[in-house]
This record gives sequence, structure tokens and C-alpha cells, in this order.
Amino acid sequence: MQNIILNQVTRIFVFVLSVLFNHTVLAKAPSLCKAAAEAASYDTDYLDNFITLKEGKDGWLFRDTDLLDTFGPGKKGYQRLRYLNRLLNEHGTRLLMVPIPTRGITHPEMLGEINYDTKAGREAYIAHINHLRDIGIVVPKLESLFDTRYETPLFFSRDHHWTSFGAEQVAKVTADTIQHQEFYPEAEKQAFQTKRIGFFEIEGSHQKAAATICASSYNNETIDAYTTENISEMDLFGDVAEAQVVLVGTSNSNGKQDFNFSGYLMEYSRLDILNLAKSGAGYDGAILDYLSTDDFKQNPPKLLIWEVPGYYKLNSKTFYKKMVRLLKSEEHKQRLVNTEKNKREEMSQ
Repeated sequence: MQNIILNQVTRIFVFVLSVLFNHTVLAKAPSLCKAAAEAASYDTDYLDNFITLKEGKDGWLFRDTDLLDTFGPGKKGYQRLRYLNRLLNEHGTRLLMVPIPTRGITHPEMLGEINYDTKAGREAYIAHINHLRDIGIVVPKLESLFDTRYETPLFFSRDHHWTSFGAEQVAKVTADTIQHQEFYPEAEKQAFQTKRIGFFEIEGSHQKAAATICASSYNNETIDAYTTENISEMDLFGDVAEAQVVLVGTSNSNGKQDFNFSGYLMEYSRLDILNLAKSGAGYDGAILDYLSTDDFKQNPPKLLIWEVPGYYKLNSKTFYKKMVRLLKSEEHKQRLVNTEKNKREEMSQ
């Protein structure tokens, strides 16, 4: 009797294992459909941002702007950037740009069978940031990110944002550049500490586009969440100092999901940084808004950090016209006159 029961249990156990095995073998991982390769499928304003989705390794998704072979504006665009930089310098503000490298040149190991010349892409990106340096704009040594193969990804596999780890790596390189700026030795240093506060789940933008076009069901990604706190001994009743360093940029710096870029910048630079980046405002929204404020007009910062995803071409003539209009306003002109007058008076004493 015992043998009969044992045989029945064994048969049931083997049957369950076979069902599980067959389910594992037959179940297919999400994948892109043929429609994803057709431009006509990207027929909404949102989907237009993801032309054309391609499938990489281990569920990674890429779009055309992840796989660029040219970076930055044309000749006139660089000339306009040079002029803007000069105008900011006249206000006593140094411009530091952070052109975030694209996903394709950052994680070529995840491209799989996608046909992309990573070497040419990296060379084009490096040429772009060197051109920015040549026209007087400060740029961190972001090309150094290519020297290390990171075990933890700098970007999400199915989203256009960097991860918290990616934000930290860029912040380290940027903070090192900040520490070499002329104003830094005299700037008030503070102590900051970053700590894990939990985790958050993200349904990637590439993932959403794939779901819309192909009805695919990729898993959401989960990463640790961090925050940075000021741990300096400070006089809580003292005067609040004007911001010497201001950060403007995109949702990478200040979005629905907080990747803690500004926090890492403060920790590694030991400077208090005012984060005025904006989500959903493109590369230009935050900087235009900030330059129009009384805070900038009356107390321009020593350093303006402009975080810009590297896939933006920065060719918009309208953007530059708006910037020049703000930087050459009558209020600004008068402040510059007063500043020069004060300098002359100090020298004559």
C-alpha cells in the first residue's frame, strides 16, 4: 500500500515538474514586434520621441537618439553658445555644462545585435565636449566614464534617464571640476551625507512606447532611492547665504523620480547647491526661467551648472534669442554699470 501511494506521489511530482519546465521553455520574454521598426507606428507626439525602437541584449531597448553618430550644434550654434557664455561671464557667472553621454556609447555591451559604431559615436561625443571647452565653457571630464566597465548600469535598460548610480558617477566627475574653479577656495564648505531611504519602481519611457506599439509587457525596474542631508554644524538662526552654485536642467536632475544628482554634487563638492532643474521642460525651460528671476538679476551665482542630455542638438535660434534678451535686459545692464563703478571706487581707495 505504501509503495502504491509513493508511486502516485512520485508521478504527481514528476508531472508538476514537467509542467513547470514546459512553461519555462515555452514562455517567451517580451520582445518588439515588426511594427516597432516602422516610422508610421510612432503616430503620437509621445511616440515620436522614441523613433525607432530597437532591441538590445537582456531586455534593453534603444531608440535612434541613443545611437547617434553626431553630437552638438552646427557652426552657428557653437558661435551662439560662445556668445551666451561671454554674457554670463559679464554677470560674474561661470557656465559649467554637463552634456550627459547617450546610452549607446555608455553601455555598448548591452547593444546585442544592434548595428552601431560605438567607437565613432564616442569620438563624435568627445569632439563635441572638446568644442564646448574650446569656446570657454567648463565641461567635466565625462569622457572618463568610458574608461570603466561598470557592473551597475549608469542607465535604465528601458528608460531614457540615468540611474541613481549613473547620477552619482557623473556627480563625482563634475564635483572634481567644480573644485578646480577660481571661486572654490573661498566658497563656504559644508558637510553632506547621502543615505538610502528605500527604493522606487520605474516603468521606463522606452518600455511604455513598446507597450503602446507592440502590446509588450516588460517588467518595471526597481532601484534604490537616496537622499543627501546637510550634516554641518550650522547656526539655524543665522542669515541664509545667497546661492553661489545653481543647477538647472531636466528631469535627470529634478523629476518625479529623484536620482539625487544634486545631492551627490553637494556631497562630493562640499558646496550647497540650489537645484532649479525642471521636469518636462526640455533642455531650455529651467535655464530660461532662472535667468528671468530677480534672484539671478540681483545675485547671479558664481557657477551655473547646466545639465543637458547629450542627444539635444542645441541649434534652436529662438532659444538663443530668448537667452540674449534676458542677459542684456536694461536691469542687467544697469547692474553691470553699478558693479564696474563699485570696482573703480574700491581700486581708488
